[in-house]
Amino acid sequence: MAVEDAISLTKARSMLIILLATCDQTLLAIDATADVLDSDLRHDLNAMTERTRREVEALDEKLRELRTI
Repeated sequence: MAVEDAISLTKARSMLIILLATCDQTLLAIDATADVLDSDLRHDLNAMTERTRREVEALDEKLRELRTI
């Protein structure tokens, strides 16, 4: 069971890392264009990035716990 849990958590973490990288790159592109019209998008992406980082940290903690079992 622990192995299946670790695989599932690792897959979820991988998807969040992809999301995080996508948000970061989108923010870089928005900043590079200095487009003031995208302030709402920038705000939303920053919020998503913060939430995703917290989720990755939580999954990291769960994976660490599984490794000690």
